[in-house]
Amino acid sequence: MQGVGNLLTAFARCCKPLPTDSVIGYITRGRGVSIHRRDCPNLLRMGATAAGRLIEVEWGGKGPASRPPTYPVDIEVEAYDRPGLLRDITAIVANEKINLMAVNVSTDKKEQAAHMKLTLEITDIHQLSRVLERISQVPNVTEARRHGP
Repeated sequence: MQGVGNLLTAFARCCKPLPTDSVIGYITRGRGVSIHRRDCPNLLRMGATAAGRLIEVEWGGKGPASRPPTYPVDIEVEAYDRPGLLRDITAIVANEKINLMAVNVSTDKKEQAAHMKLTLEITDIHQLSRVLERISQVPNVTEARRHGP
């Protein structure tokens, strides 16, 4: 992360920024700089209160070539429920060599609907776009999107 010098930085858990997302730094009390997406609802809610604590930051260069850094991203999947649906989605994630950190599935038997929230370790926005497109093509999936604003 460029623009913060040697300050301690952490990626905000509320908006989970990815490389190529437009980001801004928020100077915390005692925890260094928290990196947020510019459209983060938490920052927008603070309004003028946060203005004096914001600093311009930007994505830095690549990490070691052998292993690119990863970032946790929440995605949501809406689908008509069927046997094997979760298996088909997790197979796509595995085939893309993406680590699945968490999954939460709820179903509505009356509507035959499934709502899934998955947390993936993503290297960049292009990988995220590719996996969302592939999940969207799974039979019975009606929508796959990044969670958040």
